[in-house]
Amino acid sequence: MRNLGAVLAIGITAVIILVIGSVNFYLTAEAESTNLPVDPPAVVEETISIQDTEAVQAAYEARETLLLSQIAELDAELVDRQEAYDAHFTDLNGLIVAADEQLTQLENQETQLQEQIEQLRTAQDERTGSYESQRQNAYYQYQTNIQQLQAQLNEGKMRLNEALARLGQ
Repeated sequence: MRNLGAVLAIGITAVIILVIGSVNFYLTAEAESTNLPVDPPAVVEETISIQDTEAVQAAYEARETLLLSQIAELDAELVDRQEAYDAHFTDLNGLIVAADEQLTQLENQETQLQEQIEQLRTAQDERTGSYESQRQNAYYQYQTNIQQLQAQLNEGKMRLNEALARLGQ
């Protein structure tokens, strides 16, 4: 960007030289076609360079001032954009770091939950076994109690029948 002013100055100088050369060539060609006496080229160049030097210099300075102001504006805009990009980059980096931390926390929670699930399954299996054992014990006790009660009922019926039979005799 800093070389832009020098490049533009060289370009403008080249254009001015081409214009002066073209005008000189045109005037020489016109003079030859009309057979007018042609001033020596050194005099024409001196006259053109003396008259136009101040105008060319003023135009060059105005152009250089314009270009320098445009370069300054572009540099300021570039700095502003760079600051905006840096701020955005910092914000995005902060978001990425926060997301990484959150991801790590979630992975830790997932590991803890998997461990809890395994503990709960183990506890469930133990309780299921304990429940099944208790159920079987209760069933056997129930069956035993029913058999005892049935035996007592049968004994009571037998006694009742005996008592009825004694009364009925």
